[in-house]
This record gives sequence, C-alpha cells and structure tokens, in this order.
Amino acid sequence: MKKYPGLSIIAIICGIMLASCGSSKKDSQAPVKYETQIMKPETRIYNEYIPASLHGINEVDVYPQVSGIIRQMLFTEGNKVEKGQPLFIIDQTEYQLKVDNAAANLLTAKAQMETTKLTYESTKNLAAKNIVSDYVLSASRNEYNAALAKVQQAQAQLAIAQTNLGYCTVKAPISGMIKENGFRKGELADITDLLCTVSDNSQIQAWFSYTESQLLDLVAQYGLVVTADGLKSKDGQMAGKILPKVQMQLKNGQIYRYEGEITEIGGIVDRKTGTVIARATFPNPDDELRSGLSATLIFPTKMNNIFSVRKTAAVHLQDRLLFYRVRKDGTAEGVVCEAIPSNSGNHYYVKSGLCAGDEVVVNGAQKLSSGARVR
Repeated sequence: MKKYPGLSIIAIICGIMLASCGSSKKDSQAPVKYETQIMKPETRIYNEYIPASLHGINEVDVYPQVSGIIRQMLFTEGNKVEKGQPLFIIDQTEYQLKVDNAAANLLTAKAQMETTKLTYESTKNLAAKNIVSDYVLSASRNEYNAALAKVQQAQAQLAIAQTNLGYCTVKAPISGMIKENGFRKGELADITDLLCTVSDNSQIQAWFSYTESQLLDLVAQYGLVVTADGLKSKDGQMAGKILPKVQMQLKNGQIYRYEGEITEIGGIVDRKTGTVIARATFPNPDDELRSGLSATLIFPTKMNNIFSVRKTAAVHLQDRLLFYRVRKDGTAEGVVCEAIPSNSGNHYYVKSGLCAGDEVVVNGAQKLSSGARVR
C-alpha cells in the first residue's frame, strides 16, 4: 500500500484547527460575572429644579386716565420713584379750557339761582297776604329748586373738569423701580395705553408651577389639605410655614444669598396644563433682584424609604425604567420601577417596584433578559 506523507501533515493541521475552534466556542460560552446590590431603605435629600419668573412684591401698571399729547417725562427708566411723584405731563390746554368753561357755567347758575330765590321770597310774602294764589307760589318755588339743581350740576361738572386736569399729571401709584413702555415726549397717549410699570422690589416673588405629581407628593409628605385659601396643614397653618426653605439659582449660575419661603400654592389644577400656580417670596434688601428676571428655584425634598441604585442598573424601555432582580433560583426577573435620577446623575432613587432585601443587578444589566441565569 502506498503511503502519502502529505496527508498526515494535513490531518494534523485540521486537528489543530478543530481543537482551536472548539476552544474558542467554549470560551464564548463562559458565564458572565454580574455585580449585584442588596436593596436597603434610605433617606435622601433630593433637589428639584423648577424654572421661575421674578416679580416685585407689588407691581402696578400705569395707564393715563385722560388722553393727550405727552409734554414731559419726569423720570429715568430703572431708577426708583416715590409714591405720588409726577411721571408724565399730558398736554393740559384742552382740560384747562374745560375747567374755565365749567367755572363760568357755575357762576351763571349761581346768578340764576339768586334771581329765582329773590322771586320766590317775594312770592311767599305776597301769598301770605293772599295777593297771589298758591299756584303762583308753587311755580316760584319750583323755579328756585330747579335753579339750585343747576348750581349743583355745574359744581359737579367743574369738579369733573378739575379732576381731569389733575389727571394730566400722571403720578407714581407706589414707590418702586420704574420701567417705561416705549412712549416718548410728543406722542399721543390714550387711556388704553400702558405708559410704564412701577415695581416694589423690596421683596421679590418667584412665580412657578407645580405639576400634578409634585402637588400630590407635597400633600402626602407634609399632610397638607386643600382649602379655599390654598394648601394648608391640618392644624390650619399655611403651607409655606411648614415646607422647607427654597434656594434660587440665578442665570449666571450663582446661588442667591437669601433663602425664600413658599407663600402661596393654588388649590386648583389648570385643566389645560395640569399645573398649579405657586409663589415663593425672597427678601431683596440690597436691590440685587429685578422684576422681569428669570431664575431656577431649588426645592430640597426629603425622600424616605427609597433605594439608591447605581445608574448602570437601569435599562431604559421608552419612558420606563427596568431593573433586574435576582430570584432565589439565581435567574433574573425584570421589574418596571418608578425612579428618578439623583442630582449627581450617578444613581437612581427607586420609589416603588423594589422591596427591601431584593438583590439587583448593577453591572451587566444591559445584557440580561428575564429568566437569564445570573449565578
């Protein structure tokens, strides 16, 4: 029988290759080592960040009460004005003429009244002597009363004219910072035109909105009840008195030096937005804050009996978060949980879905599926 040495070499090479493939396949099936964490209830402080717009504690829009040409502007925008300080002078010519005309009408009415009074007194004397009839006396008395009414009417018209003349000087309704609305000297201002806004910035209100979910969490956590005056505690205190203090982050990233207090929470949820309007009040002794600015409010929320889990444990399923806990038989079970990211972003705070003592996969969860063996 003829031998073929080359075939032996080929057989050896094939054997090595087969052994190599088998080894590779065995290595690919090596079990993955999963890292787990036992769930222990914790208490954490979680900061919620909510955008807000800033307003003075009292803001008044200033409208002219008479129409006319603006003749003078007696303030500088951004400066402080005092209550009663003149701001605008509207052309007084027309209104002064109306005062003069009303004053002349009053003089005429008084003269007519004096004449009818003399006639009435004379008629009374004649009637007492039976020289004139009661009809003549009554007619004279009526003329006198009508003249008195005309005097009163003329006095009212003069008072109205004088008031309108006074309205030509537009004054500050309160003390505060002033912001004009674009009007200039020589322009026509109508009674529907907003001339300026005066804002009392001694305290600043931050207006923001609570979502339905946030509102329900507040009610549950602090035992609040909804009343006609807003949220209160069960013993009648306003919500702001028992809720934690609030911080404010300004647009430049700085934290405002003074803490604020929630002073108002609406009791009605807006059906269109699903939110409740609320206000937090901050002191502003140094006039650092201005009405019209925007900021972010920082609300510290104490969270009890939650589980802090590493971010790597979460599997995102659209808008849901899935965590894998380990069954007693060592297999994985996917659990949809209610969780929020920590402020650092490194962990999730699980509010529901897991129980104390659960063992959760925190490394390698992305490779798992329910029923897969973990150990």
